[in-house]
Amino acid sequence: MKSARLLYLLVFLFVLSCAGPSPTDIAKSEKGTLFPVEHGQNWGFIDRQGNVAIPIKYQGAVDFSEGRALIKENGKWGYINEWDIMVITPEYVEAHKFSEGFADVKVDGAYGYINRVGKMVIEPNFEKVNPFSEGLASVKYNGEWGYINKKGETIVEPQYEKAFGFSEGLALILLDGKGGYVKKNGKVFIQPQFDYAEGYSEGLACVLKDGKYVYIDKFGEVKLKTDFESARHFSEGAAAVSSGGKFGFINRSGLLVVQPEFDQVGDFSEGLATFRIGNKWGFVNKRGEMVIEPQFESAVSFSGGLAIVELGGGKWGYIDKKGKFVWKSFE
Repeated sequence: MKSARLLYLLVFLFVLSCAGPSPTDIAKSEKGTLFPVEHGQNWGFIDRQGNVAIPIKYQGAVDFSEGRALIKENGKWGYINEWDIMVITPEYVEAHKFSEGFADVKVDGAYGYINRVGKMVIEPNFEKVNPFSEGLASVKYNGEWGYINKKGETIVEPQYEKAFGFSEGLALILLDGKGGYVKKNGKVFIQPQFDYAEGYSEGLACVLKDGKYVYIDKFGEVKLKTDFESARHFSEGAAAVSSGGKFGFINRSGLLVVQPEFDQVGDFSEGLATFRIGNKWGFVNKRGEMVIEPQFESAVSFSGGLAIVELGGGKWGYIDKKGKFVWKSFE
């Protein structure tokens, strides 16, 4: 059960998706940055120094977003603020983090959106939904994806196999297995044509074009060509690429800044990226230096100055950028 709870936490804290990098949203308020932790069967929150800021008393907890954190009581999810005041009563079997003032929740098998005081502002009429981004959210209805605005009005009729969040005015859509891009007015900007495509990040999108991984700008023009086996979106000016089955990073000029010598890598966040050699994970900087040696069963990118690492056997914790534990679930 601990592994299942940890997996749920990791899913919420670290998202690698076609929509590009999505850094963790953790509470930043008068109390500082807060992090969800588990001890025994209960969850609470610590500050950056590892001190308990919200008592460890809930059945589950997920990190803060827009001043609200998901907590679980009596098998249902609700929301507290950073002062541990229950602002939205636990009544949902499934709920997610806030984005642009809205959070998606599941009611009677369908998804809708609530606001920060818990009012249902968009009725649960959808099969699946994604968070709002740049004023719109992708939703699934009758087996197809489209977009709605914050009034719940349909802006793009459901017609796609998949539709991702907007980034820099464009959103990735999939149709007949091909990736393309749509504008916020619903007009297709780049027709679905790519066998592989990611959302825009830092002004560029990575796509597979004519058998090569290239980066296109917001006009659809190729700005950077590569000869790598695979490539991903840019994060903090670096993008993961692979050669000979090994992963490294390039800069925006296409030059290798971290040589391909890792079995797997994550995105850069707060100056460091996760990497795997064999079965162990560590952290590397943009000079290719192993700042934290590979020693963990899994690792999540830094956010708010701390990173989640797993030691195996259900044991996990938070480390700082020197690799020192500030919190362990097993002590």
